Amino acid sequence: VVPGSTVHVLPGRYQERVRVTRPGREGTPVVFQAEGAVRVRGFTILADDITVRGFEITGTEDLWDDGVGIFVDARRCLLEDNQVRHATRGGILLFGELGRAGSTGCVVRNNLLVRNGLMGIEIHGKDHVIEGNEIWGTIQYHPGWVDPPPWVDADGIRFFGQGHRIKGNYIHNISYDDAQNVNPHIDCFQTWGPAVDIVFEGNRCENLEYQGPDEQGKGFMIESRDGLVRDIIIRNNVILAFNQVTILDSRRIQIVNNTFVSDLDFDLPAQVGIGLFRALRVTIKNNIFYDVARPHLAPDLASEPSLDAGHNNVYRSDGRRPRGTPSAGDLWGVDPEFMNPAARDFRLQLTSPVIDAGAEVDVTTDFTGNPRPLGGGHDIGAFESVIDLVEPPGLIENGPHASRRGSTGLRFPP
Repeated sequence: VVPGSTVHVLPGRYQERVRVTRPGREGTPVVFQAEGAVRVRGFTILADDITVRGFEITGTEDLWDDGVGIFVDARRCLLEDNQVRHATRGGILLFGELGRAGSTGCVVRNNLLVRNGLMGIEIHGKDHVIEGNEIWGTIQYHPGWVDPPPWVDADGIRFFGQGHRIKGNYIHNISYDDAQNVNPHIDCFQTWGPAVDIVFEGNRCENLEYQGPDEQGKGFMIESRDGLVRDIIIRNNVILAFNQVTILDSRRIQIVNNTFVSDLDFDLPAQVGIGLFRALRVTIKNNIFYDVARPHLAPDLASEPSLDAGHNNVYRSDGRRPRGTPSAGDLWGVDPEFMNPAARDFRLQLTSPVIDAGAEVDVTTDFTGNPRPLGGGHDIGAFESVIDLVEPPGLIENGPHASRRGSTGLRFPP
């Protein structure tokens, strides 16, 4: 196999793991392409410029590297359109370790990761793009992991390293109802550092889980434990969780234009929207906090002086006044008028009071890629309100119906 080669794998179930040690070349990768339904026991990629596309992966071994569906310690990999199911030690791991470059410049795109042990995707190294993946049903105690350590967990995406872009992923159905999830801390996104210059955009997390004070569903768990976490941007995400974001000992975190949803039944001391512990220079603007029973912001004394918060919308659907204290520009106790919150459709109605009510921030698109701002200013939340009109034949481009604001995706026929 030489750079530029494509290895076409015919349909079948292959009881082997593919170990790749011969590299491609930048711009001319070696491609492993599944032709039809191809099942293997995973890939271990130790060479640069490798593409893996279209495989079903299951039946991994009980090993730290070969137990992962796709293990990568290389540069410029492309992993797309694969299905990783029930892998023992996790779905996809882009490996790296302190003091060494590790994996760099990989793209992990449009993969399905189902009921894998420990995590769906874990990334180290530099400059990866993690895009359009679906992760669900991660389990804490995989039956194939014979002697699991006490720290095993059940997470969506774990992130370390620097320069990554994590966008358009969907994480859901990691549940305490699963018999193999005994006592995990379920996080859609988690790091304990180091993690620097990472952007999260257009992701959807559904993690409305609670089992006890130390066992709860979080959107983001960010902690500088093994290294500093700084310069993280969280924008245009939809997060349904017991706790939306928890940040410890980190700095320069921007949380802007997200839609955060919880459940009023979670009226418990451990529940807050965003909890800050020794977190410095955190910005929290233009977010919607919907049905967060306890205060939407809970900064400790060390975090509060450098916190820049405002122009958020905080609302309880039971009509009660939200707990906590509003900041400048907040829409407090004001219904954002979602299209259909019962169906988890958090786009804005035509009459929503959050339209044009946000602060001016450096956010140029919304959750679905529509441009921001439209009209008089930024909308609050993950969705910019847009109406797309189809003009009847013969109308001039700047006619009376050439542009109009309204609910996302609405179209008028000719």
